Formats: sequence, structure tokens, C-alpha cells
Amino acid sequence: MPNPAARPTPSTDRIEFLDVLRGIALFGILLVNLPFLGLPFSEAGNAPSLWAIDEASGGSAAWTAALIRALAENKFMGLFSLLFGMGLALQVDRAEARGVSPASFYPRRLAVLAAFGVLNGVCIFFGDILLPYAVAGTALFLLRRCSPRTMLWIAGAFLAVGVTLSVLFEGIYVDGSSGSDGERALDQALAEGTFLQGSAARGQVYVLWLFLSSIIAFNWRIMALFLVGAALLRRGWANPEARHLHQRLAVIGLAVGLTMEGASLLLHGRGDLPVGLRVADVLLHQFGGLSLSAGYAGLVAIWCASPLATGLRRSIAATGRMALTNYLGQNIIAGLIFYGHGAGRLGDFSRPQLVGLAALIFSVQVVLSTLWMARARGGPFELLWRRLTYPRRRPAETDG
Repeated sequence: MPNPAARPTPSTDRIEFLDVLRGIALFGILLVNLPFLGLPFSEAGNAPSLWAIDEASGGSAAWTAALIRALAENKFMGLFSLLFGMGLALQVDRAEARGVSPASFYPRRLAVLAAFGVLNGVCIFFGDILLPYAVAGTALFLLRRCSPRTMLWIAGAFLAVGVTLSVLFEGIYVDGSSGSDGERALDQALAEGTFLQGSAARGQVYVLWLFLSSIIAFNWRIMALFLVGAALLRRGWANPEARHLHQRLAVIGLAVGLTMEGASLLLHGRGDLPVGLRVADVLLHQFGGLSLSAGYAGLVAIWCASPLATGLRRSIAATGRMALTNYLGQNIIAGLIFYGHGAGRLGDFSRPQLVGLAALIFSVQVVLSTLWMARARGGPFELLWRRLTYPRRRPAETDG
């Protein structure tokens, strides 16, 4: 019989800063993902360059793409990965403190997350992150007894592998081809096909994405940040008492990150760049993204320690507590707008209009999350995840 002590984290034990940061990260992820949901493949993967505005349909699309790349791409996904690692480490540590073996529930929890990921990648959005998160969670589980210092060293090794691969495939080997017959066929299947036809097309792209994201820094960065999150949690970085650290993190992270991303912005998209400068662009973008992630986290920590806009903060925290539901919900809503099983509006929105749509979707999610969490102990997908992880949990047990 399962140990009754194996249960979800009580709501009274939650750290508000982590929930707020998770909620903000959801908006940044939506900003980055929406062009890949709402634009044709050739356009989504080949954003107009600031160096080719005259050839593009207009400067607004190029500037929107450039600003999202500089301020959002990799940054909020990095935060989300960091927080996921913190959350899983917190569950393991609290289970062991209660005398419960994480092996009694943790592998099942990751298996359910992987299943959610496959369903999301095939049925909803081919750019799924949940399956890579399940893989990264497995690595964290295997390394859970390592010291924070050792975790950080291993994370550095993962990151080094990812950056090296990105340099090779994004900096040295560059394939600018787009608009192939295959891409047009996939666009048609998504925009005009039935749900099953669209799922078949998404499945093809999903398999390709899982491969491509493993030969660039994406998946390696996820594994690294899971371990960094666990290490920082165990060192007390998320506690309010670390205020001075948060302030330094905000100042240094933003200063370094904005400088590096600004330099990358001047290089990115120029067709006449030699290999050395293309490699510099990749490195600036990779490490500038990590620095900005740290700066954003520091800013949010400072906000959470202040009396400023506490009502808004609580609402965003509620959104963060429903992170899985809201992440999947964003993809479901976008699918209903852009794909053939919904309104079929693929390609009808410009990049600036997609930013406005992202703000609208997230605002609705904040309101609905606030109302839902006032009456429930988790979002619908969180509750399902818990039920599948703890199938014999007594109804009287409290969770959060």
C-alpha cells in the first residue's frame, strides 16, 4: 500500500516569489511561441532581419521579431526550466524530510509529465517542452544526492555541450532555406485540415523538433537549468532573506544581459558576416539570455519583497500555481484560433498583432486563474497530474 505521507506540497508551504516568477515566465513563453503557432513555417522560422527592413513587408515586423529575440527568446523558457527544477527538488527534499522515498512517486510523476508532453506535441503544439522536462527531471532525480556545488559543475558541463552544438549548427553551419514544398504542405494541413490531419502534420514536426532541439543548446540548457534550480533552492536563494543577492542579481544580470543582447542585435541576420562574427552572435545570444533571465528573476524577487501592487502580484502568483494548465491552455487557445479544427486563421496575424493577442490571452488567464485558485487547490491539469501520480491519495489530504 502506498505510504500516505507521499502527497503533494501543501499550499501553506509554497514560496510566493517562485509562483509569481513562474506566472511572468508564462507570458514570456507565450510571446515566443505564438509566432510558431500563428505564422506559416517559412515565416515563423525566418524572422525578418533589421538589416533587411527594405526587403520586408514593413519595419514593425522586423523590430517586433528583433525585440522578442533580444528580450524574451530563451529568457523566460530559462526561468521556467529553472523553476521546474526548483519545484521538483522541493518535492524530493520534503518527501525525504517526511521519511518518504522519492522513488515511490517521482518516476510516476515524470512518466505522466512525459505523456502530457507527447500529447501536447502531437495534438496541440509541436514545440512542446514537457517531454524534454521529463527527461531533465529524470537526470535531476538520478543526481538528487549530489551537493549543490556538484550540481552546478554538472550543469556547466551540460551548458557547455549545448553552446558548442549551437556554435556548430547556428554559427558555422547556417541553412537559410525556407518556403519548401514540405513546409507549404504542413501549413495547409494545419490551417485547413481536420484535427486528425493536423495532428499527423504536428507529429512530423514534433519528431523533427525533438531532434533539432537536441543538436542546439535548447534541451541541454533545460537540463543545465534544472540542476541550477535545484542547487540554488538548496542554497536558500529563493528565500526572502536573500534580498541583497536578489538586488545584485537584478543590476548585474540586466546590465550584462542587455549589453550582450544589444551587441547580438547588431550582428544577427546580416548575410555578409564572416564565420567568426556569426559565432560571436550565437555566444552573445546564449550568454546574454542567461544573464537577462537572472536579471528578471532578481527584479521579480525585489517586487515580491515590496508592498507595490500586491493585488496584481497575488493574481500572477495564482497564474503561476496553475503553470501546467496555463501553458497547455495557451497552446489550446492558439490552436483553436489558427488551425483547421478551429477558426483556421493561420497567417492572418502580423507579428505586432500576435504580441497584442499574447497580451490578451495572458490577461484572460490571469483573471481566470485568480478566480479558479480562490476556490480550488490547483488547476485542472495540475489536479489530474496529482491524481495520476498519487492514485490512492485520501480525499481528506490537503495539497496546493
